[in-house]
Parts: sequence; C-alpha cells; structure tokens
Amino acid sequence: MMISTQLFAVLIVFVMHLSNAQFGLPKQKVGEVQVDADGTVGENMAGVSLALVNLLSKAEKEAGGTLKISHEDVLAIDGLIKHAVEDPETKILIQKMKVMQRDVIEETIGETTPLKIINNLKAVLEELMALEILFEDKDRAFRAMEKDGMIDKKRIPEYRKNPGLLEEDTRRSLYFSFISMAVVGQLM
Repeated sequence: MMISTQLFAVLIVFVMHLSNAQFGLPKQKVGEVQVDADGTVGENMAGVSLALVNLLSKAEKEAGGTLKISHEDVLAIDGLIKHAVEDPETKILIQKMKVMQRDVIEETIGETTPLKIINNLKAVLEELMALEILFEDKDRAFRAMEKDGMIDKKRIPEYRKNPGLLEEDTRRSLYFSFISMAVVGQLM
C-alpha cells in the first residue's frame, strides 16, 4: 500500500494541533523538553528512556542547538516505544527484524542521522494521531484516500466493503514504520 507520504499530506489538513515548541535551549519557556548544551537532562525529562534522551541530545546538537519537538511529543514517542517493547507480538517482530534485516538496519543506521530519526518518529506519530480524526467517519476516510490515489487498486473493493479494515491496515503500516525507525534509532 502506498500510504505513508500521501497519507500524511491528507491527514495534516485534519490535524491542527502540531507543536512549535522548541526542544532544548532557551530553558525559560515552560513545557519544553530540556537537554542542556552539556548534555544534561532537564527536570521535565524524568521518566523518559535514556536512549531517547541521548538521541534527542544528539539531534539537538545536529540541529544547531534547537530541535522543534514538544514535550508532549517526546512523552508520546517514549510511551509508544515502552508499550511496543512490552507487547509480546511486537517483541517477536523486533527480534525477527533485527535478525532477518540486520544488514539493512546496519546500513540504515550508518546513513541516518539522529535528527532524521527524531523527525521521522515525530512525523509517524503525527500520522498515527491524525488517523483518529480521519477515521471518525470511516466511509469518508475511504473516499478521500481513494480519491487521492492512496489505496492499492487491487484492494479498493475490499476496503469499500470494509473501511474499518483500511483503518486497521493503515494503522498497522504506520506502527511498523514507527517500530522500524525506533529500531534504527537503537531505541529498542
């Protein structure tokens, strides 16, 4: 299914809550994620996994000291990662991915920067959140995705009969993208 990039373009219209909060310095703004220039973690990062804090710190340095990501997005990313590593099915998926796709993962790790990983995790998170809004009316969501050519032509009859399946498949695809990027970011 060719969903990810096109889906984000359609769904972004429905999501108006995207954050412009800054990650990092200056520390005066309330609600920001804080990782100081020396790499120490601000108080509001308590409970966030150390691997994610380290990745955020590297991404912030790569971005020149300011990484635009809300504290809520960091907590959501961290929460989804924590949920994923506790889910038995996802654990198996991750183990298989690390074994069967080892070369691809290692190559991707070498080519992908911390900033790209954080930005991709945030983008997929936003797409997952936007699904909630888009699929409030499953039939309308199907029609919009079909109109924009986002559905594999072979699956249109199946999704027309059951737009809930389209939602499930889309959610599963985005979840897999999130998990894959978290593995590349060595967060799992």
